[in-house]
Amino acid sequence: GVIMAGRTGAAFAAQIGSMQVNEEVDALTTFGISPMQFLVVPRVLALILMLPLLCVCADFVAMAGGMVVAVTISDVSVLQYCHQIQVAVELSDLFVGIFKSVIFGLIIALAGCYRGLNCGRDASSVGQAATSAVVTSITWIVVADAIFAVMFHILGI
Repeated sequence: GVIMAGRTGAAFAAQIGSMQVNEEVDALTTFGISPMQFLVVPRVLALILMLPLLCVCADFVAMAGGMVVAVTISDVSVLQYCHQIQVAVELSDLFVGIFKSVIFGLIIALAGCYRGLNCGRDASSVGQAATSAVVTSITWIVVADAIFAVMFHILGI
């Protein structure tokens, strides 16, 4: 989530902020096109869909990398490693990760779009909006993750 906040949140803020500086957002409004529908909704949906997929891919790559290390460095066979993964990793762990990544994607996209739409009208404001989007995203991801930790602890997940 934090890497996506730095990369994608900043990109969203910079793209939309540049459009603000060039008065492209005003042009959309003049043509009767809602900036929220045209600029924000697609970005939010994209990140809500893609961050969980990235999370699942990262989970499998991490398990495969762990297997390579365990097999080459330790005296662990592939079958032993796969058995231990089945014992140690529950399906609920995967679902919790997917759920959290959906929320983190929402946070990152909304922060980036919000900072971009509220960017000033000069070029230096674009950089400030991008930086602000990253800081805002990371802050809210940490807050959300803390809330999830407490909530999952109470629920016994």
